[in-house]
Parts: sequence; structure tokens; C-alpha cells
Amino acid sequence: MKMLEFIIPPLPQFVTVGHSWWKQGQAHFRRSWSLYDLIIVTNGTLYMTEDDQPYTITAGSMLLLEPGRTHFGHLPCEQNTETYYVHFSHPVPPRELNSGGFEWMESLQQPTDDDHNPRSHAMYLPKHTEVVLPPLLPILDRMVEIRNHIFIRNALELHSLTAQLLLELQQVIYQTRPMSRSLELCTRMARYLENHMQEPFSSKKLEDELHYHIDYLSRCLKKHTGMTPLQYQQHIRMERAKQMLAHTMTSIQEIAYEVGYEHSSYFIRIFRSKEGITPGAYRERFLLGAK
Repeated sequence: MKMLEFIIPPLPQFVTVGHSWWKQGQAHFRRSWSLYDLIIVTNGTLYMTEDDQPYTITAGSMLLLEPGRTHFGHLPCEQNTETYYVHFSHPVPPRELNSGGFEWMESLQQPTDDDHNPRSHAMYLPKHTEVVLPPLLPILDRMVEIRNHIFIRNALELHSLTAQLLLELQQVIYQTRPMSRSLELCTRMARYLENHMQEPFSSKKLEDELHYHIDYLSRCLKKHTGMTPLQYQQHIRMERAKQMLAHTMTSIQEIAYEVGYEHSSYFIRIFRSKEGITPGAYRERFLLGAK
């Protein structure tokens, strides 16, 4: 599936939303402008061309038209056609990618209290694909309702709903991703390691659970996450420990046990090697930041 990568922040900025009906024989007018135009068809069929590339948007599908490109209806509607549209802007041109082989499980660096600027992330939207309408229609209907009756009290909700809609569309890409054997095993392995985080790492148990040799399992996990099974277990242990240090007053000894380390001294040594500071100093940062 063709998809567009948007660097965030900032999130795409809502401009307007609409619910329209195209009568039989009507076609979309020709236009080239500075906004993204997200079209979702709920009944009938809309025929659109963008820079010489024709698209057929049937009921239950969407098309994302891009700024700076010329789009128009190359054929009239053969029947009455119902659509929703959302116009939004984004300052950075998107990168075009293919969803096949995309590494959704790649780990990202956790934001910290030492950050003074937001970390750069990305969101992904399909260019043209089928969608499941039931999760989208309540969002779109509410957006249209607010647009028609907008006040100070509900303006923020409109922008929040825009982000929710874009998240639903990103999920379309994730849910329809081609599941290779290595990705399937990677997903199962990650789930197993998360569920057994407190237990000592055992390649034998991993082999028994997934019915593959540890060498092959390690290659699969490393391909999609960049980590071996042992490194991944250590990664999720550290992430859990950081959450507990930041948001609870649980003792360091108890946290060590909770995340799978029998001896707190070993936990402290591992934590320091990964984070550059001791668990106590890490907690102190959050306590100072909260004052």
C-alpha cells in the first residue's frame, strides 16, 4: 500500500470539514491549491485524477489529495454519491513510502524531563485504500456538527477529532500490513517476553513456546527491532523500571524484583550502564521536576 509519512510535531492543522452529495452526472472541478484534501466516499463512486494519475474512490474507500498537485474529476458520477472531506495543512512535504516491509516495531527513544524540545516522530496516512466506515463516521459526523455550530467551548474538540481521525487512518495501514513469517514471530516473541519479563531469560523456553531454534528467532527479532531477545527483554525491563521510578515511590529493591532482577545491586549496575545514571538519581530528576 502506498502511504505518506508526515513528520510530527506539528500535527496536521485542521482547516475545514464537510459532508457533500454529488448528483449523477456531476464531476469534481479542477483545482490546484495549498491544502491536503482527504476524501472518504460512503455511497456511490467518485472518479478523481491527480497529476495524470486516475483514482476510483468507491463506497468504503478514501483518497488523500496533496497540495501543489492538480486534481479533478475525470468522469462524472454514475449515481448519486455521498462523500466526506477534510482539508488540512502541514508545513513539511511528506515522504512517499510503501507499507510493505515497514518496521512498525522499531523502538523509539523515550522522552525525558531533560528534553527542552519535542522529539521528532512521524505519522503515516494511506494514499488510496479501502477503509472500515463504522469507526470513522461518528468522528466525521461530530466534526461536521461542530463546524456548523462552532463556539469557543468546542473549537478544541474539532482539532482533537482531526487527530483521532488521522490515527484511525494510520491504523488502516497497520492492520492491513503484510505479515511475513519473521514479523509474525517477532510480534509473538515480543508479547511472550513482555508477559514473562520477571522470569530469567531462557532460550529453551522461547524455543518451546514458538517452536523455532533460538538462532532463527534472534534473527527475526533483530530484523524488526534491532535487538536480540535478551536485549529486548532488558529494554522492556528498563522501560518498566523507569515508569515505576517516575510515577511511584516503590523502593528500588522492590522495583528490581518487579522487573525481574533478584539482586538490586545488579539491577542498579544494569540501569546505570543503560541510562548513564543510577535509579535513585533518575527518580530524583522527576521529583525535582515536579516541585
